[in-house]
Amino acid sequence: MMFLDRFRKSRLVIRFPSNSDKPEFIWIRWVIVGVLSFILVLFFPRVESFQLSDLKEGSISPRRIVAPFDFEILKTRMQYQSDRALAIKNIFPVFYPDPSAKARSLKKLQEFMHTVFQYRSLVMHHKMDPSAVVDSLKKRYPQIPFRSEQWEILLDPSLSSQNLVHFEKVLQTEMIKILDIGLLNMPKAEIESADRHILIANGKTMKPISAEKFYDFSEAKAKVYSLLKQSFSENKKLVAFGVELISGILEPTLVTDVNAYKERIREIEAKVPLSSGFVYENEKIVDQHERITPEIYQKLVSLSQKMAEKRLQEKGIQRVLPYAGRFFLVWALLLLIAMYTFFEKPELLKDPKSIFLFSIVVLLASGGTFLLRHYNGSEYLVPVAMGSMLLASLFDAKMGFAGTVFLSVLCSAIWGNAFYLTVISLIVGSVSILVIKRVRTRTRLVEAVILMIGAYILTITVVGFFMHFPMIEILKAWRFGAFNGLVTPILVYGLLALFESVFDVITDFSLLELSNLNHPLLKRLSVEAPGTYHHSIVVGNLAEAGARAVGANPLLARVGSYYHDIGKIEKAEYFIENQVRGKNPHRKLSPRMSALILSNHVKKSLELAEEFHLPSAIKDIMVQHHGRSLMTYFYQKALEQSEDEEVNEEDYRYPGPKPQTKEAALVMLADAVEAASRTLKTPTHSRLKGLVEELVDERFQSGELDEAPLTLRDLQRIKESFLSILAGIFHTRLEYPEKEFSESHEKQRTKSSGSPSASADPLRFAG
Repeated sequence: MMFLDRFRKSRLVIRFPSNSDKPEFIWIRWVIVGVLSFILVLFFPRVESFQLSDLKEGSISPRRIVAPFDFEILKTRMQYQSDRALAIKNIFPVFYPDPSAKARSLKKLQEFMHTVFQYRSLVMHHKMDPSAVVDSLKKRYPQIPFRSEQWEILLDPSLSSQNLVHFEKVLQTEMIKILDIGLLNMPKAEIESADRHILIANGKTMKPISAEKFYDFSEAKAKVYSLLKQSFSENKKLVAFGVELISGILEPTLVTDVNAYKERIREIEAKVPLSSGFVYENEKIVDQHERITPEIYQKLVSLSQKMAEKRLQEKGIQRVLPYAGRFFLVWALLLLIAMYTFFEKPELLKDPKSIFLFSIVVLLASGGTFLLRHYNGSEYLVPVAMGSMLLASLFDAKMGFAGTVFLSVLCSAIWGNAFYLTVISLIVGSVSILVIKRVRTRTRLVEAVILMIGAYILTITVVGFFMHFPMIEILKAWRFGAFNGLVTPILVYGLLALFESVFDVITDFSLLELSNLNHPLLKRLSVEAPGTYHHSIVVGNLAEAGARAVGANPLLARVGSYYHDIGKIEKAEYFIENQVRGKNPHRKLSPRMSALILSNHVKKSLELAEEFHLPSAIKDIMVQHHGRSLMTYFYQKALEQSEDEEVNEEDYRYPGPKPQTKEAALVMLADAVEAASRTLKTPTHSRLKGLVEELVDERFQSGELDEAPLTLRDLQRIKESFLSILAGIFHTRLEYPEKEFSESHEKQRTKSSGSPSASADPLRFAG
């Protein structure tokens, strides 16, 4: 799966404005939605298709259909071709022999080879330049379509004169055989008479004979090629030259007026009727619950085409109304999914990139449906499941399901209001969401294929029985459904790699790659900053538990935690978790310098993230997990040492920004809680609970969580999830006392500044 990472390294990223709430950026969202709506309307079928597209030969009609007007019953393509062939089978092309064609052809060959020998002699004796010879030959024989390099074959010194004489003799012998049998001046494939019979004009009589007894030009070239290949197997260029030469000098011995023959065919074709019957207005075509026979189906096809003709003849408002209805349907569907998104994930509506990605997925699914319908593909290949999988991977399962409903209705409408297709798409699309969330390895990808194939076959069978489809129709549908189930997971896997590369989005697949502890960055972290590495692993456990509790992305929270402090690799010894035997280099530095070193690890993290092509979602966590928090210990120390000098508080704050997502906020809280928990000498249950509550409340009250989409209920759930993880870590020392916090911890906590950010090991929080 590491191919995704290699693909990502050379990507061309399409970027969107980050602050899309500004008025100058709002238009981007409306343009995307407008273009999407316009394209979707173009995908819809003609109006008459809505009424008849769900009716198939052999199926049971769900309603009574009566002819709304008089119309002719059109012949099927097979019927028309049969009647046409019957009409023209006695139209024979008349060929006239050309007795002098053979002599002219042989003379052309003789003159051509004589000229070649003359020019070869001039070139061999350096009396003429080869390029000048080629130009002269081109002008002299314009009917022979040779390129310059082909002409040069004849002038090649390695081609002996003896071989060239043999070449001429072989061509001459074969030409005589072909011309003696007879060479037609038109391809046999264009002769449409019965058994490809032709008439040979022999004086005043016409003698019918099969064209198969003669050669046409394609057969003559193939015959010459076969013979030359046997004689000059080692000189393929000379063989090719001979074949082209034949086409330029051979003249047909049997000649007909091809244009006159084809014109006669067209006249006969025009007299072949296109219809086989007539249906009168108010005549019953098919009754409710009646099986659609081939005859009834052809009546329905004829009605559909007649309705299309009438639609083209309409003018004014009548012609506009169908398009207005399509626009209304598209906008109604978009409004429904926008309302769902507003209540479930409102941040997506403010993000042009998310809207654009959604539009791309919709266009892929609906465009695929349009192409399948346009080229008479099977409805069981409609790619709704592909769209469902992509939406579930790019966003989440909820958006995937909402998108499945949207795409099922939309694609069924594009196909022509096929109710059974809506049902199949809904069921299989929903199954595909569960399937894609299980795919974590190549083995699971194989499982996904098997499950998708099973889902299609089962759903098609059930819906087929419900719709009274013939069993033969259901069995045919199995093949297409199985193929769709086979291809969809593999196609989605490839498309996600493309989306990740081009749009800089993150999916579970790339997160799983990054969660591998053998990743080069994590390996470096474990070796060069082992304390930070262990800290990051524990932070990942805490953040993942919190994400599950508040409905965030657990995998993103864990992976973001793994990489949030990679910038500490550069100066690992300046961070308390990496210091051994009490060696603290900050004792020799000024508070301002210490603060610069600590805040600089965020910048270093970003530099390493760029070098290793980490996605933007991980970079955001890196820069946001400290927010705008104050490095209290060093700020207090600076105040104590300042004497009368003014200390700028901004110099001791992290650059921010504050957490913008649930995942970034969770990493911030988990980072603080993990560090603080290590300072507790006796981490009892009550002490851990008090520590977690105080740290989370402090971040909330200081405004660090103001821009994160978390509620007070979410914060309470985060506290509970953190406590359960910490209880597992420190379970060997738990005593579960009743008191909330002992006096000893209160003294320890307030020793420096009365804040959790300045506890007994202040650098634990400062970094």
